[in-house]
Amino acid sequence: LRAIGELGYRPNALAKSLSHGRTDLYALLVPDLANPYLATLAQALEHEFFARGKVLLVGDSHDDPDRETLILEAFLRQQIAGLVWYGVNQPLPLDLLEESRVPVVLLNQPTSPPQNDFRAVGLSGRPGIWSVSADERLEGRLATEHLVEHGRRTIVIVAGPNGRCNARERVRGWEKALRCADLPSSAPIHVPFTREGGRASVDHVLEMGADAVVASNEMQAIGLLNGLHLRGVRVPEDVAVIGINGTPLAEYASPSLSMVEMPAPAVADRIARALSDEGDAGGVAITPYVVARASCGCGNVSERIEDGTP
Repeated sequence: LRAIGELGYRPNALAKSLSHGRTDLYALLVPDLANPYLATLAQALEHEFFARGKVLLVGDSHDDPDRETLILEAFLRQQIAGLVWYGVNQPLPLDLLEESRVPVVLLNQPTSPPQNDFRAVGLSGRPGIWSVSADERLEGRLATEHLVEHGRRTIVIVAGPNGRCNARERVRGWEKALRCADLPSSAPIHVPFTREGGRASVDHVLEMGADAVVASNEMQAIGLLNGLHLRGVRVPEDVAVIGINGTPLAEYASPSLSMVEMPAPAVADRIARALSDEGDAGGVAITPYVVARASCGCGNVSERIEDGTP
């Protein structure tokens, strides 16, 4: 042992992985690390795996399906012990997943009916694949209902790109909340899930005479705030704003942003437990909730609201 220490010997992890068929490496593949929610989730996952003596690799596909496939193939060549995959809007890579036998947690995959809990998807009978997704429809409904409670009557939605499953589900939740409140709906404003997309939506928002806006993610909401400020529109006095998939960054916007949140640390804990074989990963659902701040008219104190009540 003393000789090992003096020589600075390090076990060969690659050789170990070849003998066991797996390494202590896990991988996360996301479409855009500039998205604050995905960056927060990546950090939370890294913390969970590090606490278990594991290392997390992170890949960013930049919303490019071809790049996504290449990164996924590269991860699988590294003999990873598990994969967390938040995919671009394309069909699941069934052949790769079937062949690899690597345990996988799928994020952002629509379920019918929508679910916000882990479930074994039984992909062609292959074990070790779970899915966790927010109930995107519920997120859209919660955001809209909160604006209705503030007395807003012309509530528009800044959705993501047309055809994206998560954008579509949030729009459906917005539509349902408006129907329940006997309020009219308008055409969704489809823009990218970016700050630039949010800012570009402002002209459409004002043309529609909106007194409130649901932004489909935090980046859009921040861009929307900036665009409204540049046009001299007061938030929330003239137009109230609420976003979806918030992070701690929302509190530092001006005014502070009200958000529907899906807590990244809780999601990361569930994912790590699923991939580490730490019992049943599907015991307790992870439910989104509203964090009310100034942009909707609730003031500067962050207040968590669940099931319509503080």
